[in-house]
Amino acid sequence: MDQLKNELAREVLKDDAKKITALIENQKHLCVSCPAFEEVIDTQMFGFSKKVEFAISMNMIEEEEGQLMLSTLEKHLNDVYSNAFEQNKNN
Repeated sequence: MDQLKNELAREVLKDDAKKITALIENQKHLCVSCPAFEEVIDTQMFGFSKKVEFAISMNMIEEEEGQLMLSTLEKHLNDVYSNAFEQNKNN
């Protein structure tokens, strides 16, 4: 039963990460540097990090797996911001 709960927790976190990634991807062509976009992403990332912390504290996922999920999302977000900065610099 615990293994099933762990797998469910892992899937919920992966789905949340996919939703945040989709949000980033959908907005990157519109207004990456808009304060409203930054606020939404910050809120989503904060909420996701709290879910990861909870899953780790409940021994549903390993700390390394949770940190990998967070760092992957953060890297993707940083890549989007870097690309937007480069595009604005070149225009």
